[in-house]
Amino acid sequence: MKADAKLRFILFLIFTTAFCSYAYELVLAGILSVLWGNVVLQYTVTTGVYIAAMGAGAYFTPVQLNTKKAFIWIEVTLSLLAIAAPLLFVYSDVHSRIISMPVCYALIALIGFLSGMELPLLMQVLGQDSAVSSKNENALFIDYAGMFAAGILFALFLNRQFGSLVVMLVLALVNLGLALLCSLYWARNDKRILKIELPALFVLFILISSGVLVNLSAYEELISKWIIAN
Repeated sequence: MKADAKLRFILFLIFTTAFCSYAYELVLAGILSVLWGNVVLQYTVTTGVYIAAMGAGAYFTPVQLNTKKAFIWIEVTLSLLAIAAPLLFVYSDVHSRIISMPVCYALIALIGFLSGMELPLLMQVLGQDSAVSSKNENALFIDYAGMFAAGILFALFLNRQFGSLVVMLVLALVNLGLALLCSLYWARNDKRILKIELPALFVLFILISSGVLVNLSAYEELISKWIIAN
């Protein structure tokens, strides 16, 4: 039963990270289509860059580091990048169009690279902690299911109901929440996580989530103002 609980926890992480990752791609492609036009081109190029970066991230996933700690801090980094990326997209386009394209695609590639590390890291954790012998197929299925759910829900509900910027910020907090949840779950068996990651993540979650919620309207207004000015 203990192994089954660990498996369910890892599969939950895989589904949620895949959902966030694919939704980020859709939001960023949408912002570029607003800034530069040509929706088909922006979504196609963004998808290509994102998938290539994910492949690179999977290939270069660290295997000698503490896998759990690496996953936790990747989630924190993705959360911060998701919050900053829309601002940097619009700011770079408004103030310096010469560097706007490399900046935007570099951010897309970085988010894709880190997202590509998530599944291999979780597979390593699953291999270390679970007695389940057949898990690759389950993990891959859940990963694809998470991306499918993100595409359907974003297109049919989330974007229409809340807007892409709100979705991006909420999912950024989800990534951060996953980091905190993992630190709580894994700290029971890892004193290093208990001493460092758990208190650090608790403080970060409080500060970042409160900052996002308090400044949500100002965030949207600033980006809208820059786009109109552009």
